[in-house]
Formats: sequence, structure tokens, C-alpha cells
Amino acid sequence: MSRPSIRLAVVLTLVLLLAAPALAWHKGPPSDDNGDGTGDTTAKVGCTCHNNGNPSADILIKVTGVPHAYQTSTDYTMTLTLSHPDNSDGGFILTTQGNGTFSWDAGQLIRPEKDSNEPAESTSTTSGISQSDPTNPAEWTFTWTSPDTDVGDVIFWLAGNMVDGGGAPDTTDYWNTLSFVISSPSETSAAADQSTRVISEGDYSLFEVHDDSAAIEQARQDELSENVMVSGSSWFFTTLVALIVGGVLQREILERKHGTGPSHLDRQLAYPEGLRRGLLSVGLAILGLYWLDGGEGAHLWAPAFFCSAWAAYGVYRTVLSARTPPSVKDIM
Repeated sequence: MSRPSIRLAVVLTLVLLLAAPALAWHKGPPSDDNGDGTGDTTAKVGCTCHNNGNPSADILIKVTGVPHAYQTSTDYTMTLTLSHPDNSDGGFILTTQGNGTFSWDAGQLIRPEKDSNEPAESTSTTSGISQSDPTNPAEWTFTWTSPDTDVGDVIFWLAGNMVDGGGAPDTTDYWNTLSFVISSPSETSAAADQSTRVISEGDYSLFEVHDDSAAIEQARQDELSENVMVSGSSWFFTTLVALIVGGVLQREILERKHGTGPSHLDRQLAYPEGLRRGLLSVGLAILGLYWLDGGEGAHLWAPAFFCSAWAAYGVYRTVLSARTPPSVKDIM
């Protein structure tokens, strides 16, 4: 073989060796311990060939539909979701170490774990499961069928990985692990409760904010009460002002029609009375303008303007009283 051919063969071999981890993970992670020497499975120790072997809390692993306890030979449908702020392609490996059976629809991009020696096209397995291809969005739905007999508590071991799509395990691929227990039927109190729960691991606040329904309803009630109070107060005072203005106009019209008016008020008393009312009117008007310019609510500046107008009307009535000729009763 010529020297260039040897060099080309060496280069191709190195490329294939470097690409092998990426290709292996592309169709699902291995079930072994990733070569870390601990003897634990990938589902337990995590995807240690990514991110320098360090887990990341930025990965949110969430499993919904998890029962508190299982009943024998019963199907439980669960949904696994992975999230990350930056990476969108995800994969996983999940095992119960042979307790129960996993099954799924063909379109879920799920396969038996690679080291189970089962066909990748299978839609059920008694071994662990993993993704058959990186998925975006990283969400898979599967069914776990509990064992035929009581085998005690069943532990689920799960590792999730969110990759940058570069095709090689590097520091911008992130992973996290999750484990949870489904109690055995022998725990009668737990077995009687077949409600399901959500199991999660990671920084939950990065992805979802669950609204408190009670807090939302309380806020709605508070807003409704505030609107009723504001609207009710506005209509009440508007109606009150309309009645007062209407009453004043009616009196003015009747006084002019019948030639009556305010009773006589001596000028020595009228001058200080008119001055006080005038100053009060000006002061209230300035206060109303101050509140209006400051962006305060109408509940402040509107009454100030009304009281200012009412004080000004008092000045007008004081002037009329001072101009009214004294009657015999006033002289006496």
C-alpha cells in the first residue's frame, strides 16, 4: 500500500473513532456505565461523556402520570419531558431494572435500550427504554405495565440529555438524572390511592411558572370589588352633585320668579363672611389643580373643585344678602 493510502486510512480510522460516541448516542445511549468504572448503569450515573461528566440543573426532567402505588398487571401512561433554556434536541434512558413492561406507539421515537439486544423497531420491552433518535420537542409518552405479582417498591432510574446538535458529546451538551419510587401494592393505604403525580428534577423556575388558582381568583375578586367601589362611588357622587346643582338652580329660578331672595345681611358681617368664603374657594381650587397636575385620582381633585365652586357660590349669595334692603324685622 502506498504511503498516501496509509495516511488516508489512518485519518479515516481516527475520524470514525472520534465520531463513534456521537453516532452511538444518536440512536440511543449505551446501557453500560459510560466507562466511568463505577459499574452503575447510564440511567443511574447519567450521560457522563457530556459536559465534562457534570450534571446540570438547567436540565428540567419532568414525568407526569406517575402513580403513588401500583396495582399488579395495571397499565400506567406517563409522559417524559426534557427542557433546557438553549438546547432543544433531547434524548433519555429509563429503566426499572426489569420490573414491569414498557410499551409505546410506533411514532414516539422510543426503542428498547441498545444493550437489550432487542430490535430497535420493537414497541414494547421488559428492559429499559431510550430515544430512538434525538427529538425536538423532547417529549415522549409511554405506558408502563406493572408486574404480575407484588415485587415490592419499584424504582425508576432516568437520565436525560439535551444536546446542541453538533454531533459530538461536548461541554455544550447538558444532562441530568432523576429517580423516583412507585410503592408496592402491599402498602394498602397507598395502593388504594390511584391518583397520579408529577415528578421533576432541575431548576423548575427556568421553564414554567404555575399560577396559583386560589391567588388568581382572589386577585379577580379584588379587582371586581375595586371596580364596584370605584363605579359605585362615581355614580353616587355624580348623582349627588346633580341633585345639589338642580336644587340650587330651582331655588334661583323661583326667587327670580317671585321676587324673593336671600335675607338682608349687614355689610359689616357680609365683608368678612365673603372674604372667608372667597379665600376658601381659591384655596380649594389651587388644591384641586395640584392634585390634578400630580396625576391623583378623581376622588381627590373632583371634590376639591366642587367644594371650591360651592364656596364661590357662597360668596355670590353673601353679596346678594349684602345688597338686599333691610326689612322691618332686620331694623328691629
